[in-house]
Amino acid sequence: MGTVDDSPRGRITIGDDVVAEIVGLTVLECYGVVGVVAKRMAHGMARLLRRDGTAAGVEVVRGTDGDVAIAVHVVMENGLNLAEVTDSLRARVSYEVERQCGIRVSAVAVHIHDVRREK
Repeated sequence: MGTVDDSPRGRITIGDDVVAEIVGLTVLECYGVVGVVAKRMAHGMARLLRRDGTAAGVEVVRGTDGDVAIAVHVVMENGLNLAEVTDSLRARVSYEVERQCGIRVSAVAVHIHDVRREK
């Protein structure tokens, strides 16, 4: 849990699971992303998570300054420039976490587990 605002009116804390859910949903909206995969894959196979389980493919680590470092585990669409898609994903995740939570994002690591054709 991290404190976002501590004022005379009260304290706002946003849990890591909330940040992970925001990240997971944001990642699914990014161009070139086929899906999010669990951090611990069964039998080494990248199994796509359903929309309501995307947080399982996201890791959130709180820094000492209240910022967060985020890691996402994804499957990308085959045939695209993965570096460009990854740069766009990083920017979008940072923007959405900062906009929705008011938490500064120090880093976004993208782990690509597979490439597939979009169905």
